[in-house]
Amino acid sequence: MSSVAQSGVSVEVHALQPSRPVVATARRAPAARALRPWMIVMMVAVLGGGGWLAVSVFKPAGDASESTLHTVARRSFPVIIESKGELKAKKTTEVKCKVEGRSTIIWLIEEGTTVAEGDLLVRLASDQIDERVQQEEANEASAIAALEAAEKDLEILIDQNLSDIRKSELAVEIAGIELEKYTKGDAVKTLKTNELAIDRVAQSLKRADLEFTAARQLREKGWMTESDYLEKEFALKEAERAVETSNLDLHVFQTYTHPKDLRQRESDVDEAKKELERVRKSALAKEAQRKAEVEAKRAALLNAQNNLKKFREQKEYTEIKAPAPGLVVFDTGNRWDPAKIAEGGEVFEYQTIVSLPDTTVMIVSVRIHEAKTNLITIGQKATIEIEGIPDVIFSGEVSKIAPLADSRNQWLNPDLKEYETEITLETNEHDLKPGVTARSEILVSELKDVVAVPLQAVYSKGGKHYVFKPSGPAAEPIEVNLGESSNDYVEVTSGLDTGERVYLAVSDDAKRLLPEVDSSAAGPMNASAVSSGGTRSVSGSGGAPARRAGGPGRGPAGGSRGGGRRG
Repeated sequence: MSSVAQSGVSVEVHALQPSRPVVATARRAPAARALRPWMIVMMVAVLGGGGWLAVSVFKPAGDASESTLHTVARRSFPVIIESKGELKAKKTTEVKCKVEGRSTIIWLIEEGTTVAEGDLLVRLASDQIDERVQQEEANEASAIAALEAAEKDLEILIDQNLSDIRKSELAVEIAGIELEKYTKGDAVKTLKTNELAIDRVAQSLKRADLEFTAARQLREKGWMTESDYLEKEFALKEAERAVETSNLDLHVFQTYTHPKDLRQRESDVDEAKKELERVRKSALAKEAQRKAEVEAKRAALLNAQNNLKKFREQKEYTEIKAPAPGLVVFDTGNRWDPAKIAEGGEVFEYQTIVSLPDTTVMIVSVRIHEAKTNLITIGQKATIEIEGIPDVIFSGEVSKIAPLADSRNQWLNPDLKEYETEITLETNEHDLKPGVTARSEILVSELKDVVAVPLQAVYSKGGKHYVFKPSGPAAEPIEVNLGESSNDYVEVTSGLDTGERVYLAVSDDAKRLLPEVDSSAAGPMNASAVSSGGTRSVSGSGGAPARRAGGPGRGPAGGSRGGGRRG
């Protein structure tokens, strides 16, 4: 598409090539196409004053009667969108570098080679990785030995803890037995022994008293010597002292010895229980510590094993093999950060080194202007011409339409919104390669037996469309409603009948007969009425012929060679 703007008024004129029917398989195209007369001369002029812009194809000036007349008739023609894009594989596998950091390429397969799955593509230097593998193997062996030692220490500690706990439990049991033995045995025995001693000395005291009384009587009668008497007297006193001693022993046992021994044995039981609790807690703490040490050793071993596994994988990654069959294409990066894939070059982790397009199914990736996206649908047939394969036309169909506009080129033109569209080829008999320029024609619809006029016969002004009919010696503008258009013809839905005659070109004076349009109320030419934009857009009065151009949606990748919706 080309547009000419002057004094705030835009002019858009579209010239399209004749369409060709879609073919089922690749076929030979005509060797050359005849150039149409209206494509030979194109001029654009902007007039001063009121800012009129006029279009004339054959002559810049002259009477309407001298222009070529065309008889309106019914026609059948296809509506086609033409676009230019790039040939790609429908399925492409990217092969990336998985080695950490930067690596040097020491061997590289030749670009353009067709490979099978598992074929070697790239070999990277692995000296440093080999050293790390050896280091991690040594670390793994050390970690295994440390873990085994820690596990044995844990087993020994568990046995020692069980032994200490059993000893403490036994001590508690013995202390309890000692307490019971004392309260039910030793203390009772001692009490009874003391009571028996008191009874015994009391009996001895009674006998000593009787003997002393008898001795005193015998001494008075002179029958006992003085020494015997004194002995009996001493025996009585000794018996009395023995009674006092026995009573004192019982008092001391009951008051002091028994409470003291009872408290001691009760304390022994309490201390034995507390010691058992301390031993149990200590055992748990020591066991938890040793278990933590074991887990730390196990974690160290796992870390060493993971490192060893990682570096062994890194070693494997130094030999990059094809994950799928395809054609070897080196990645070149982008225009801002180009990459050079070659032996001796460096690559970094996750960098794409090779792409493997599967050329068995190829697509053409084109960009469709947003004004035409409503015309295309999945499954529409298309024909494709590919650079380097002259005189061959491939058939295909639309297989994918991007849901969002592609913004990659918005920095060049922020207002440009295009949708990436894929056309799948039905055959690859010519061993097609990715990256080749391709031109496609998408068949939008087929108009059958409709009233149509040549595109150059239609003039647009203020969003309305006109044709010029003979009116005596002059030309008279007649408003018409348009439908879809092809590269040559546009459907007229109302305003003309078959058999009427219209001018293909008129003079500047005739163009001034077009109705005036209020610039504040008039909008741009209705692009949806004639998507191909094949009509002439006129604003103002008079002027030189305008240059023919593509449609309103024509972008860097090409424009439409056919139409749009019915207006």
